[in-house]
Amino acid sequence: MTGSRTRDEPMCDETAHCPPVQGVPEQPAQPRGIPGPDRPDSADADAESARRDVTWLTRISSCGPLATAGAGVLISERRVLTCAHVVQGCTRVVVHLAARPDHPPIGATVAVRGPWGERTGGTGDVAVLELDRPLPPYIAVPARFAPLHGWNGLHAPQLAAYGFPEGHDGGLSSEIRLTRGALRIGGELVQLEHEGTGMPLAPGFSGGPVVIAATGEVVGIVTAAQDTLWRPAEDRARRPAGVPAVRLGQMLPAEAIARYAPELADRLPGAAVDRDAVRELRLLLESAEVAADPLELYRSAAGPLGCPDPPTRPRSLWEAGWYLLAEVPQPVGRVHPVLEFATIVAELVEGTELRVGLHHWRAAIADHPAARPSPVAQPYRPAPTAHLHPRPEPVHGPRREKWRPILVDIQPSGAGTRMFHVAVSTIRDGTLGEPHSRTMLSSMLPGFVRERIEEEIGQLEPDGAELIIFALPRKWLTQPVHSWARRKDFGPLGADHAVVVVDQQRRGNAADRRHLEMKWSRMREYRGAMLYPILCTAVPDSRRFYQRLRPVGRAEVPMLPSPPKGNPFEPLLAAALKAGAPAVLWPQYACTTDHAHAQTCRNTAFLARLAAELADVPPDDLPRRVRELRHQAEESDDPAGHWSAGLVLLWEDPQVVPSPHRPYGVAPTAQPPRHLAD
Repeated sequence: MTGSRTRDEPMCDETAHCPPVQGVPEQPAQPRGIPGPDRPDSADADAESARRDVTWLTRISSCGPLATAGAGVLISERRVLTCAHVVQGCTRVVVHLAARPDHPPIGATVAVRGPWGERTGGTGDVAVLELDRPLPPYIAVPARFAPLHGWNGLHAPQLAAYGFPEGHDGGLSSEIRLTRGALRIGGELVQLEHEGTGMPLAPGFSGGPVVIAATGEVVGIVTAAQDTLWRPAEDRARRPAGVPAVRLGQMLPAEAIARYAPELADRLPGAAVDRDAVRELRLLLESAEVAADPLELYRSAAGPLGCPDPPTRPRSLWEAGWYLLAEVPQPVGRVHPVLEFATIVAELVEGTELRVGLHHWRAAIADHPAARPSPVAQPYRPAPTAHLHPRPEPVHGPRREKWRPILVDIQPSGAGTRMFHVAVSTIRDGTLGEPHSRTMLSSMLPGFVRERIEEEIGQLEPDGAELIIFALPRKWLTQPVHSWARRKDFGPLGADHAVVVVDQQRRGNAADRRHLEMKWSRMREYRGAMLYPILCTAVPDSRRFYQRLRPVGRAEVPMLPSPPKGNPFEPLLAAALKAGAPAVLWPQYACTTDHAHAQTCRNTAFLARLAAELADVPPDDLPRRVRELRHQAEESDDPAGHWSAGLVLLWEDPQVVPSPHRPYGVAPTAQPPRHLAD
């Protein structure tokens, strides 16, 4: 985005890091010091006014050969936030007010530089400029920031970025969205994708704001862009075969920026304490000097809670304290660890004034009733689903499990033909937790997934059985994910835990999802699953099969005699999913019998035995029984030859498996006009 970084420059490697714990949910504004987020002061403009008012947007001209080096965000009357690479090699720059084209340019000095030049991967790409003179509020007002982590979550908002590509000194905007999974690159950067057919991220957007389109609130700044879709013909010809064209970018969220630009934290709502208390603690920590390692102090305060270390080693007391404020939620039954952190620092500082100030800060927050910890944790309760009928318990029959689900979402990645993006997350109260994501070769998936599953299982409540749910593309549904094992494992995944697969295509279709819910509302009345075995010698037409399963009153569970890969069973699976079949079963191995000379086969016997084993099993308890059958196969003398070897269950209960947080399709992008290209 400067002269040294072009849109064709490869992006940094996506190093796997566990995403940080999200901040506490948004709450109404509270008196000073109460833990929990706060909203902007009443003096701030309302959301609609903030959306229109971009007097805080700046264009930066550096000492380099280009007229425009990048963009910036006014964060105080004299301070402008931008990227470190925008002002690389400069001590003085010129700042232009985008919304005030007649206002004379303002000189500025580079006051703060993040550690971007010392690191690889693009992290720490932050700089703060100090203007030669303050800007009065009738000329420009500082930007308004969204609550911490407001860009992420199940209902992530629409985003837009502002910048100054070549030839557009007045500025342009680009509709963007988060890459699904919100992987933290290098522990802090978030990958962006261009949304729609307009202007993609390009040189000139560096340091520019990423805003919530509906409110105009800033959530971060653009730090990198890569656009290989619109390139000269000779460049496209040199692209290696199989490498797709991409339109990507990277954002540094505000919560990460505040590690390197501490004064920004004073303007960020949503921390563990309100903004006045954040500012007071910041000033105290910036004045304190201790001989101890900030990381060790962080561990002393947060380690007993099981909190992970920050993605990069804190360089100062402020970085350690801010990570606690921004990333660690309020623990149940205890005070927030930032209070313990303040106490530890107070005992180590030499100055009496600082020690007293830290103790007073802690006391002012801890003494407020709203800051006191809850005595006990709230019990887990499944999320209510008002439009589904209640499920009556059977008078007799096997017990029903209380599921503790873990979702494993696997999708093809644009990084290569054999690359996949995997995200592993727990489901609590019907809500997906923060995913642990990574992009990797398909051969690495089994080991990574099993390790992540073990870590997630260790955090589940002990009052239910774990249920591993693989959300897969339809063409991957026949992959034997239930048999994944590492060398150190004593058995496959599906024999140790209940494992089911779900179809991503159906999960992303709102109409299909509604029909599935209607099917389940009827099925919950049954004491046993209504099984529909399909014989190798009597395969129905897929259209007639669909019409049989479609009515809500026919909540049958198809059982296929072979994997649904190719004709004739792949069309049957597609018909069953479209018809709202709550579950489908099939063996891992295809039938090899020549039915021109034989009427029965191994898979026919498989269907008969399976129907007998599942006859009295309620539909919502199928995963438990299938797990037991897989365990029986592994326990036998001949696991591969056992009748239930390789049993696959496609099963999707709306009360257990939530809808995807963004059921959208990726919109195709169009080539921009040639004058926008490099």
